[in-house]
Amino acid sequence: MQLVPAGDNAILVDLGDVTAAELHAANARASTVGKSIPGHSSLYVIFDGPPDRQALEAALTANRQPPTANRNLLHIPVTFDGEDLHKLPADFLSRVDGLRLTARYLGFRGGFAYLDGWPEEWALPRRATSRPVRAGAFAVAGNVAAFYPIDSPGGWNVLGHTGMDLENAIAPGDVIVVQRRAGFSPPLHGGGGLKPALRFPMHEIKAPLAVWTDKPFDDVAASLANRAVGNEPSAEILECPLVGPKVRFTKDAVIAWVTPDLKIEQAQVKAGDERTWGRIEHGLRAYLAIGAERRSGFSPTSRAEARPASDRHVIKAMRGPHDIGIERIECEVTPQLDRIGIRLRPLQALQGAPADLRSIGMQTGTVQLHPDGSLVAMGPEHPLTGGYLQPMTVLTAERWKLAQLSPGERVTFVAYEPNS
Repeated sequence: MQLVPAGDNAILVDLGDVTAAELHAANARASTVGKSIPGHSSLYVIFDGPPDRQALEAALTANRQPPTANRNLLHIPVTFDGEDLHKLPADFLSRVDGLRLTARYLGFRGGFAYLDGWPEEWALPRRATSRPVRAGAFAVAGNVAAFYPIDSPGGWNVLGHTGMDLENAIAPGDVIVVQRRAGFSPPLHGGGGLKPALRFPMHEIKAPLAVWTDKPFDDVAASLANRAVGNEPSAEILECPLVGPKVRFTKDAVIAWVTPDLKIEQAQVKAGDERTWGRIEHGLRAYLAIGAERRSGFSPTSRAEARPASDRHVIKAMRGPHDIGIERIECEVTPQLDRIGIRLRPLQALQGAPADLRSIGMQTGTVQLHPDGSLVAMGPEHPLTGGYLQPMTVLTAERWKLAQLSPGERVTFVAYEPNS
């Protein structure tokens, strides 16, 4: 077992070759001291503050019985009519009914679960190229099975589909019982449909690019806006990239609009009032907080401590958890950016990372090195795990800078030693 730092608030625990049961037992122990994310054979443990290595080691090596992990037994009906079904032996359909699989760990968005227990004789190599795969598809890559919980590109072999809505429905340790179903599988629990657009109750908002979220990319600006209207700092807020919203208020409220440079515009509005905010300057994302009640005693405009524009283009990061000796790297921000992550083109060539690493956990601010030499800095909607090298992790206090980057800008990551 090896423990290495993963930024200024997390530790990566490499467990070596472990079974799914051993992985989940270790995860239950680690979860007593921090938020633990299981990977293929590792734990990524995130702490509320500085990592407590001693407490984590004690939890992992304790002789007492580990806490019981939540294990659900899920019976999932599958209609085997997939495009790659012909690759399996003729007796497959007569033997697959009742097969039990165990969710080892989760992957990309939506709770994509990697399922152990697929028979080696039915293993299929991953397809050479990906193509669109619809939600509910049941697929195999090697000797691992999975359900696609959302529509997404994928290179796994599709064997069939289920009508169940499995988005975020499977957790590590859950046991899946495959139930063969002949004919069409009707959608269950509302699966397969479009989810309603997010909107703030009782107010009419036009903001095509915005999102209501309790995981803001720039948590500093969002917290400032929420506090200005009397909300909890972590309350849901409207995050607006590029351009502000148009809002028609249907009841009295207090509002705060915070721009990337932390300028605060506060106001009290009445039912029927309309407000429009235009193009966002000095960064990419601004925030609108809405309080439920009107308040007295605040200035209509104020400013927090200013953010010098040049500061956001130098980002401090700790090396690792895969420390390959990068001290400083200048990058150009590409147009491929969203709340999942930001793809960056290094101005000095980096040797591409291997593409077959075992998946490990990650967090907002994780910087991945991909086989093509590009970097990806993770945002708040990042996958839980990934199989790419992680040479740097942005410091917690510096993550807001990622949120404000725009295509074409240049940013420099600088290695930071916490004890220096």
